[in-house]
Amino acid sequence: MRRLSLLLALLTLGGCSAANILAPSGEPAKLYTLRAPQTVASSAAPAHWQLLIAVPNAPLDLNSVRIAIAPSPGRIDYYANVAWADRPPAMLQDMLLESFDSSGRIAAVQRQSGGLKADFVLTSELHDFQVEAGASDPVAHLRITVRLMRTRDRTIIGTKSIEATQPVGENFDGAIAAFDSGLKSMLPQIVDWTLNQGNANQ
Repeated sequence: MRRLSLLLALLTLGGCSAANILAPSGEPAKLYTLRAPQTVASSAAPAHWQLLIAVPNAPLDLNSVRIAIAPSPGRIDYYANVAWADRPPAMLQDMLLESFDSSGRIAAVQRQSGGLKADFVLTSELHDFQVEAGASDPVAHLRITVRLMRTRDRTIIGTKSIEATQPVGENFDGAIAAFDSGLKSMLPQIVDWTLNQGNANQ
């Protein structure tokens, strides 16, 4: 109960961007970001094809710089006085790109907006990206579905759902660390799956 009280005490603030979220002092909210793993080990063979990474889709309540917390199933609130440095879909696209680069298995990878003529496009849906505080041990819950499309015939050659839950500890820094740990476990899985699917379906 003490953990839940600490988490819920930080709740609820209006506004739709980091620029207009203010702390009680009138100062901008404290911003947080997440980082991709510096090294990504993959057992996949090197890819001799090109990949575009699309901005992930997300529901409106997660497509926001506000940091989401679910005090009960089906309800979303937001931590006060803090915000993500960018919307989670944009952060995730950047981290996916960094993770493919860090794997050293594919040289031709770029954001979809970059104009690269690619063999495949990786799209994704961000289903969960919130702290779930309704249980006795609150967790950060992350769930992403990725799809790989072959561009020459616009065929979806594979779909995979990846999920992680990480305990948040007793303070807000623990919540951010939980998001970070969850993504560091999920991103290498996405890289490995994508490379294997692409290699098998060129």
